[in-house]
Amino acid sequence: MKGMNWMMKGSSIVLTCAFLAGCASTPTGAEGDFSGLYSGKSELTFSTLMPIESAAEGIARGDAARARGELDQAIFEYIRTLELEPDNPESFYKIGAINLQKEELGKAHTAFQSALEHDPDHAGALEGMGLVLMQMRQPDRARIVLEKAVSLDPKLGKAHNALGILADLRGDFVRAGEHYNDALMLSPLSARIQNNLGYSHYLAGQWDLAERAYLAALNVDPWHKRAWQNLGQLYTRQERYDEALEVLREVMSEAEALNTVGYICMSGEKFADAERFFTLAAEASPSYYVTANENLEQVRRLIARNDP
Repeated sequence: MKGMNWMMKGSSIVLTCAFLAGCASTPTGAEGDFSGLYSGKSELTFSTLMPIESAAEGIARGDAARARGELDQAIFEYIRTLELEPDNPESFYKIGAINLQKEELGKAHTAFQSALEHDPDHAGALEGMGLVLMQMRQPDRARIVLEKAVSLDPKLGKAHNALGILADLRGDFVRAGEHYNDALMLSPLSARIQNNLGYSHYLAGQWDLAERAYLAALNVDPWHKRAWQNLGQLYTRQERYDEALEVLREVMSEAEALNTVGYICMSGEKFADAERFFTLAAEASPSYYVTANENLEQVRRLIARNDP
């Protein structure tokens, strides 16, 4: 099902250490020391690179390396830019974006914070900081930062998608849909955003709209596993079991599909249906026997408890 594990008010903010707990007074370490922004290949790897003459050249080189997928070299080039212009927010932002891509959240946080200290209205850095805060399970802070980001630049698709997720977590499905639609205006061929929109509709009980969005996601990306799983969940909740099994088989084995349908039925208190599917799952695969039978025992206890 959609990753709702991104546990994530306001208008304008000032990104200070009081706001972002845990930051150091000088996030990049000693003045001129930017080693805290980088982890990867040894700097000796890049010792033969030609020196840069300006910050603009360094950024251009970093952008070219990033476009080639050479992320460590890109960060190295951006850091060389900072050695010439230590207050360059764009370099900090680009370093943060790559560290976020590499899931180096601490380094991304430090880089985005440094960018915002030099330019509090850097929309890209605000978006990046908001995404980092979401992954750090700080939803309220993430929302403040992301809302400021889109107020400065409404064309930040990742920020709109993230704000949609945050709105879903608050149960504000109308606002979530608005953000997902804003994101889709910017990235109409994003299966991920279509899937998120579908799950938002599902949470709101708008199952026809949810199905439409899931199918749209799969039309863009037939291999989108989460959309197949969500569609199977939807069909199971609608008691369209044959269709649920059909779509779940696209991304899992027969036994796993049967067990998944059983589990969704059990969660929806359809215990008799759950018992049937768990039994079929146990019969479908000896390797799945233990898992399915554990679920079968659990649902039978629930049936006994609820039997008048």
